[in-house]
Amino acid sequence: MPRPSKTTLLDHGRRTVIDYESDTVRRILDAAESLFAANCFAGTRMEEIAAAAGVNKATIYYHIGDKEKLYDVVLTRHFAYFADRLERELADCDDPIEGLRGVIRIHAEGFSHNSNAPRTIAHELAGGSRRSSPELLAIYARIHNVTARFVRQGVAAGRLLPVDTAVLQMLMAGSLLVSTINAPFRTRLAETLDKDQPPPMPSVLDIAAFLDSVVIAALQAAPSR
Repeated sequence: MPRPSKTTLLDHGRRTVIDYESDTVRRILDAAESLFAANCFAGTRMEEIAAAAGVNKATIYYHIGDKEKLYDVVLTRHFAYFADRLERELADCDDPIEGLRGVIRIHAEGFSHNSNAPRTIAHELAGGSRRSSPELLAIYARIHNVTARFVRQGVAAGRLLPVDTAVLQMLMAGSLLVSTINAPFRTRLAETLDKDQPPPMPSVLDIAAFLDSVVIAALQAAPSR
């Protein structure tokens, strides 16, 4: 297959297609991800991202674009991670209850693996989601649709009670998101409640297990007699 010509890859000196296999691009995105998570969009400067990635600003503009574009790519990468995992790992699941458990588990594992994701997402939600592009919303819809599929299957089979899927998705993902980003607060609170012997700090996976038991129990329909 012939390689694309330079005219299809470049526009006014910038790439039109992001090369995600490039080590430079990975360093830029990793640096941007950490800084956006710590300082939000408004509190992060391109100079800081460039310094953290070991490049200059011109390199960022060439490979990705301006700060708005970079932020969109970082957010998209976060949401795509969950959408891809949910679709891949639960594609063959035909048990609605196990499917919803899988949705909870994958969110918990994802947030535990990369705490930058919930922090950046929380910043975006707190800011009114003004920078959520149509492409980003389409990826979130894929996440929602996995949950919706299991709810429809469960209701049709008489195993789950009817529920607003959007509310359920926000309850499951939102609880785990907040539990991830407020871990330092929960640690300090535990020490305040019991200075001599602070209770052990539950992990996000522990909270997911509790969420699993509570949500699934509340959703399950009583067996017909």
